[in-house]
Amino acid sequence: MFSRQPRPEAATRPMARRKRRRRALAALALTGALIAGTAYGAWRYIDENEYLLDQRCEVIVAGETQRLSPEQAHNAALLSAAAADRGLPVEAAVHAAAISLQEADLELREDDGDAGDRVLFARGVGSWADDGPAEDTPISVDGFFDLLDEQLEAAEEADEGDEEGEDEEHDASGWEPEMPLDEAAEVLNRPHNPQFYPQHEDRARAFVSPLTGQSQRDLSCTLSQLEDETPSPDAEAAADELISTLPAALGIPSTDYDGDEDDEEADEFEPEPIPDGLVDLEGTGEDAVLTITYPSDPEHLDSEYDLRWMIAQWGVASAYDYGIQTVETGSHLWDRDDARWTQPEHGSAEEGTVRIGFDRDWDED
Repeated sequence: MFSRQPRPEAATRPMARRKRRRRALAALALTGALIAGTAYGAWRYIDENEYLLDQRCEVIVAGETQRLSPEQAHNAALLSAAAADRGLPVEAAVHAAAISLQEADLELREDDGDAGDRVLFARGVGSWADDGPAEDTPISVDGFFDLLDEQLEAAEEADEGDEEGEDEEHDASGWEPEMPLDEAAEVLNRPHNPQFYPQHEDRARAFVSPLTGQSQRDLSCTLSQLEDETPSPDAEAAADELISTLPAALGIPSTDYDGDEDDEEADEFEPEPIPDGLVDLEGTGEDAVLTITYPSDPEHLDSEYDLRWMIAQWGVASAYDYGIQTVETGSHLWDRDDARWTQPEHGSAEEGTVRIGFDRDWDED
């Protein structure tokens, strides 16, 4: 008995289409897996090497995030410290930061190295002020606050005149902290239309709050650790800025002229700060540690400021420019790698001090 051989199966068009579809799906699956793997590898490479990192400083207020670049945040810290050291109210720093945002985007136009001479404001008189003085408006940090001081004194003198004149009405002739920004810009004879300035107030106020110590741990900066994007540690420059910006608030004494005050040399004598015991720098480079000892009740400082947190947040805002890695005060620590304030278990800065470190591999024990 013969067995029948199986008839060869004829390939029909539907079967051929199904085979082609299966091969196409398999190829697509393989391609998708390769793309996913490549994308994940690229993401890990970027994440680990911090390429394309958006370096920024942030403050969250009422659920809204306000941002500045590291350079802008450092300049806002400089303005806040300068206002504090002059004994001016916090609103002076808010107005300064907002006005600088409008006129210079809170970025340096010129920099000769001295903190007070850094240019953060626009040059020239305002075309909108027909009766304005025929002279340049101040453009440096010191120049701006000098004018603001003069305007504040003028307003105080006007108030005293009102009191002496009993019920006489008097128009404000100088800057006052309660002024809306558009009025402040007009009184200070700023070069742009006064209506442009109030748009920057929310962002200025958000950053000035932690930079004057009014709020704690609200400011943090996300910064790169790549060698090409991280300035070398410069503890000396950081110390110099603190000494030159906050001498009165920190109670830093200065050298006295020991000669005859009637001598010609007396007019040329420039006192030098004596920061020993108040701003101490140990080590160099990455091994440097900057310790700032602040007075518990600074007489010169307006009561709105908290000197401890103002210095600490200055360290965070200045971290990019000076290569700062850590800022410690009390039991609180800001670490550049974490980009946030924490309370680690390993220890804390001594009471009454803010400690700034420049070593990424600092000792946690």
